Amino acid sequence: MISRRTLLTTAGTATAALLGTPLLMPALDPVAAAAGPSLPLTLRNTSGSNTVYAYVTGSDSSNRPGFVGPDGAFHVLANPSSNLTPVPDYSIPLGASGGAGVTLTLAQYVIGGRVWFSVGKKIQFFVNPAVGGGQPGLVEPGFSTNDPNWLTDWTFCEFTWNAANLYANISYVDLVAAPVSMATTGAAGNQAVSPLPAGALTALANGLTAQHAIDGAPWDQLVVKDSSGTVLRVLAPTHSPVSFGNYFGPYVDQVWSRFQSTPLTVDTQNPAFGSFSGTVSNGVLTFAGLNADGVAFTKPSTDDIFSCASGPLYNSGGDARGAVAARLSAALNRSTLLLAGGAQQPSGVTAGQYYQNAITNHYARLVHANASIGYAFPYDDVGPSGSAPVDGHLQDPAPTSWTVTFGGGSSGSGGGGGGGGSTVSAYGTVQAASYSSHNGTQTEACSDTGGGQDVGWIHAGCWLGYTGLDFGPSSPRRFLARLASGAAAGISGGIEVRLDSPTGPKLAEIDLASTGGWQSWQTVPINLSGSATGVHDVYLTFIGSTSDFVNLHWFTFSAT
Repeated sequence: MISRRTLLTTAGTATAALLGTPLLMPALDPVAAAAGPSLPLTLRNTSGSNTVYAYVTGSDSSNRPGFVGPDGAFHVLANPSSNLTPVPDYSIPLGASGGAGVTLTLAQYVIGGRVWFSVGKKIQFFVNPAVGGGQPGLVEPGFSTNDPNWLTDWTFCEFTWNAANLYANISYVDLVAAPVSMATTGAAGNQAVSPLPAGALTALANGLTAQHAIDGAPWDQLVVKDSSGTVLRVLAPTHSPVSFGNYFGPYVDQVWSRFQSTPLTVDTQNPAFGSFSGTVSNGVLTFAGLNADGVAFTKPSTDDIFSCASGPLYNSGGDARGAVAARLSAALNRSTLLLAGGAQQPSGVTAGQYYQNAITNHYARLVHANASIGYAFPYDDVGPSGSAPVDGHLQDPAPTSWTVTFGGGSSGSGGGGGGGGSTVSAYGTVQAASYSSHNGTQTEACSDTGGGQDVGWIHAGCWLGYTGLDFGPSSPRRFLARLASGAAAGISGGIEVRLDSPTGPKLAEIDLASTGGWQSWQTVPINLSGSATGVHDVYLTFIGSTSDFVNLHWFTFSAT
């Protein structure tokens, strides 16, 4: 899923220069609702902050940009007379955290839209004049330190609502910020997308800071903090305020060297195009029978790889070259081309082999380590069948309601902190893929009852962390886990249940060998050897075999 890009470049230094200059506010003309469309949209706040604003931006069916106001009407942007003219205030105050929220009725289709949230203060939007007979350009919050919204705590989700369907999406292609969740009712049934797990934003920021200490690349510069040191958001490397220079250069040199003598085969995964094989000659990767559309596959730069959209990785759309470029982009971001199966893309490697090279897209690696849904770069959906990360979208051809919630739970300490202090009952079913942090594991589609995702590629040294499990006043007696294993004979391991850290007090240990298959599920109970009351973080640590030995679907605690 490719995240919709900002309509125009962000304000930058020009915005800063204009902030102290009085400017005329352009009028926005409400557009009469077309007969027929009607969709109740409820905007909720569970962030812990009582000062939260929402905005709904997009274009109407005539491609005119504008805002949905608090009245539910779509207001088209007037064409201003000067650049970076402030937009009138169409903020929607959401009231106290945990309240019923605000419900609007969308009476007009909105294309290429976003639902924005900000904490503590309002977002500043601007508009640029139309160029060459086109439409005025909405200037949204962006990625420059000179942007007036740089120190505002904001986030968004994306959507399009037209005659065909409602499609709403949470993506991390551009950034990770405060958590947003969504739910719909309609012809497709009841659907929901979970928020970023509690603590995930901080864990992502800490992981990038640690990676900078390892390799010296400016991963730490992707972390945006306010004046108190609170993490507001983490930017994707394509929006880094500091250049990554030739970061991918040594890896690309090795790849180009390998495929001088070894053919690289790329399956477009489109029956109309098939597969293409190529080798490197005179610095150009040439695929036999592929129309290169005038753009040769020369060595891509670091910026080309992060963006998946420039240089030799330029992608013009739905042709064969675009399909090859998308798969090369994914393989380069995941650093899989030097692996034993890397000459067969994308089927020659598994998700458990992604991001293992020292030179890789560590932002994407850490996003998937800390979030159970969401793409981390434009072609994150590329991969063997069933291996793509969950993309965090809802789609309904005839929606009857849509709810977008800002915040990670029913309670919390504020926006921007990954959900604040929300808790989860230790006696409910905790999905393994809902971890708030982890080490050395991957998620995959699960065929067990209930479906969803399981956590696999688990071996000694891996761990999973779950924030804020509430045990209540009395300690449970048992721990139960839904497990599967296709490990070979002689391979086994243990699952330790620990409190508050991967090395904290141990409550229980389950030892496991093969159950007959990686999707052959069994519920395994074990009595607790320790006790827990109140709220704790719970860690599952894995010991024993250095080979993968178990998959985990869910777990829970029992008082009996």
